[in-house]
Amino acid sequence: MGDARGDDRDRRRRRSRSRGRDGDDRDGRDKESSRSRARTRSKKIEGASRSRSKERRKGGGRDRERDKDRRRRRGRSDSREKKRRRRRRRSSSSSSSSSSSSSSSSSSSSSSSADARRRRKDASNDDKTREETRAKLLATVTALDAKVGDLPGTKHSHQAPTDPNNPPLVDDGKAGYIVSADGSHMTFFGGRGGSEGAGFGLRGTAGGDAADAVREEAKGKRGMNAAMVDALLLHNKVRWRDDTKPARRVHIGNVNAGVKAEEFARVLETRIRTLSPEAVPWHYPLDKRGRVDERRAPGTRVIEHLYLNDKGFGFLETTALEDVPAILALNGVRVNGGVTRFRRPKDYDPDNNPLVRDGSYRDVFQRVFTAVLSDEVVDSPTKVFVGGVEPRALTKLDLLEIVSSFGALTAFRCETDGAGLCRGFAWMEYAEGESVAAKAVAGLSGYQLRGKPIAAALATPRAEAARTRGERRYTYEVPPEVEPLLKPPQRVLAFSNVLVRGGSREDRAAATEDTLAECDGFGNVLSTHVVDGGAEGAEGAEELDAVRDCLFVEFARVETATIAAHAFHRREYDGRVVECRFFPLTEYQRMFGKGFPPRTVEEKQAAALKMMDYLAGTAGSGTGRLAA
Repeated sequence: MGDARGDDRDRRRRRSRSRGRDGDDRDGRDKESSRSRARTRSKKIEGASRSRSKERRKGGGRDRERDKDRRRRRGRSDSREKKRRRRRRRSSSSSSSSSSSSSSSSSSSSSSSADARRRRKDASNDDKTREETRAKLLATVTALDAKVGDLPGTKHSHQAPTDPNNPPLVDDGKAGYIVSADGSHMTFFGGRGGSEGAGFGLRGTAGGDAADAVREEAKGKRGMNAAMVDALLLHNKVRWRDDTKPARRVHIGNVNAGVKAEEFARVLETRIRTLSPEAVPWHYPLDKRGRVDERRAPGTRVIEHLYLNDKGFGFLETTALEDVPAILALNGVRVNGGVTRFRRPKDYDPDNNPLVRDGSYRDVFQRVFTAVLSDEVVDSPTKVFVGGVEPRALTKLDLLEIVSSFGALTAFRCETDGAGLCRGFAWMEYAEGESVAAKAVAGLSGYQLRGKPIAAALATPRAEAARTRGERRYTYEVPPEVEPLLKPPQRVLAFSNVLVRGGSREDRAAATEDTLAECDGFGNVLSTHVVDGGAEGAEGAEELDAVRDCLFVEFARVETATIAAHAFHRREYDGRVVECRFFPLTEYQRMFGKGFPPRTVEEKQAAALKMMDYLAGTAGSGTGRLAA
């Protein structure tokens, strides 16, 4: 029994030694491949390998033998997989050259065919997505084009629709408008396929010239195809839109509450399209009859974007740079009962305007501005004259902004110098006729402009309205009613028609007292004088005839006298129209002895008595002197 056990033990030892020798031989053959795989595994699970290596050192030779056996089996499986791959490649190449062996090699080329199917599926999905996107875009453009009518436009918000301060966009179903829920934003989408930057490439404008320059530059480069040129144009369109936005922006003021952006844009577009389409021929080309040719119209509008807030002001952006003068010419237009004001923003820099840089701004402004607002004012009962403006202090637009505060104008003529500054005179005609003209004359008379009051009057009140164009007359003269106010200002004013010739002494005294009391309200009065039939201190009857029944008032300052003259002139007093004019100070002092010191003893005594009365508070009555 013991011998049998010993034999079994010896047999197992010999078997283990022979197995170890065989394993060493096989390890030599697979050493390189096993080493690389082991290195890769060690990098991936470095921490786990270190812990296992410790256990293997503790476990002794059994673990090492087991690891060797695992590596050997893994090497065999790897070699078999390599052989299978070689056979697949050979079979796939042979099946592609012969059509008869295609069915037999289907199993070996399953992976390649699966890849091909996957690629075809991805390509079909991409094509489907592209077609869907194109179809949606085409449907959107088609719907917008179908909606475009006489006055299309769009309201929208630049902010995200999720912003609670800006509601999401909704379609109101009207022609050409996609409006925000609050109606504060409007952006026009026209037939040109875009909302903003449509002025780039618009024929007849600076944006069209810029696009032509980009096309010419692209033609000179090699390898530029149509798609690349379109991409280049799109890139320059975005740049042009952003660079010209300050020059295309106009400030809006005095808008009545409740006016929506769509309604506001419609009023402006209607006025330009119906009354002066020749001002913007790039939007509204005309045919031989002078009508808008819809077939040649590009589908753009003057206003590209408009924003109005609930406080009565906002901003608008025109499509082209040349559209801004057309909007400025509409200053004073009535929208829902309110007289709207247009002007350049305060941050506007003319040096950044492309039209100013190339020197064409003045010509473009004059052409577009006069097409909307004529510079020829026909003689009519509503023709208004404005004078007394400080020379070279205002531009034509500055004066237009002032006079159009009463209403929109149909014609405006301002005498300017070579620099475009006003010389001091202007003629205009209001669109709403006599009612607005009368209000403008009353409001502009005496208006302080740069510290100087201006004069206003009806230029041709006796002219009849011309029925035909051939009967129209254009005269630009200063009305006689305002000529006295345009003379050089003086400290002395001469009032006529205040005193009635042949009237009673009480009526003359009362009229004089009323006039002097009102003059004291304007400023300090130094002296007064009344000329009547028995006037004293005059040096000859011939000089008195020209100033008979006049009241003279001497003010301490020229500015005070100027304000008083504009306030009194052409006013009615007791059924009479008062006329006021400036009188030379030296002539006043010479004719009536005013302003000279007392020379004789009697004059000195009279001056002393007058001063005593003045200090006592009863000047001229004599009671102060007796009481003293």
